[in-house]
Order: sequence, then C-alpha cells, then structure tokens
Amino acid sequence: MGVLVECYAGQLNQVFMNILVNAIDALEENNAKRTYKEIEENPSQIKIRTSVVNSKWLEIAIADNGVGISPELQQRIFDPFFTTKPVGKGTGMGMSISYQIVTEKHGGKLECFSTPGKGTEFIIQIPLQLKVHGVV
Repeated sequence: MGVLVECYAGQLNQVFMNILVNAIDALEENNAKRTYKEIEENPSQIKIRTSVVNSKWLEIAIADNGVGISPELQQRIFDPFFTTKPVGKGTGMGMSISYQIVTEKHGGKLECFSTPGKGTEFIIQIPLQLKVHGVV
C-alpha cells in the first residue's frame, strides 16, 4: 500500500539527486583505489530504504559503501560552499541546499552517518503533511 506525502516534489527530487550524485562519486573514488578482484568481492552499492516511522513521519535512507566521511568533515557537510571535491568539480552548495529544503521547506530532518572506509548513510525524515505557514 502506498502512502501519500504532502511535499515539494521537485525540491525533494533535487535532494535525492544531490545525495545520489555524491554517493556515486564516493563509490567511483573508492573503486579507483581497488583491484578488479576487490570490486568483484565487495561490489559498490547504493541502498535506498523508505519507511513510515509513525502516523506523522516518513523516512528515506540513502546509504553507500564508498570511502566514507571523516567525523571532522561530517560536521561541515551541510555548510554552504563546503566541498571535498577537486576544484571545478563541485560548488559546495548541493548539500547545503538539500539541508534547507528538508528542514526549512518541509520541517524535517536531514542527518549524515558515516564510517571512514565503510560508507555513508543520509537519513531524511519529513512529515507526511506539510504545515502551511500562516494558515491555522
């Protein structure tokens, strides 16, 4: 059974794309350091899981088994203009904008959990119903 969610669909798609593009980059970076045999034994993966937390919240988790993010960088991951990519490869705005879309536009939460060398998981939680500002 599907669950209907009130949301800004285009903006949420932007969040998903930002996270997925970063996950693909992390997997490619990881694969560049591995042999064919290592890649074959532990293939690169992105897992997307959706669940209804309770009657009010939806959770979307996007996890990769890439290079992971150090605790120092995790603290800055949502800062504007912060990027770990080489010069010319990223603006450093994708995750900052994603954070704003989830928290400010949807009243939700966006969290990053990562273990260096093991991978990263982003967890998005949004309410099933938007609270429309100014309407009681």
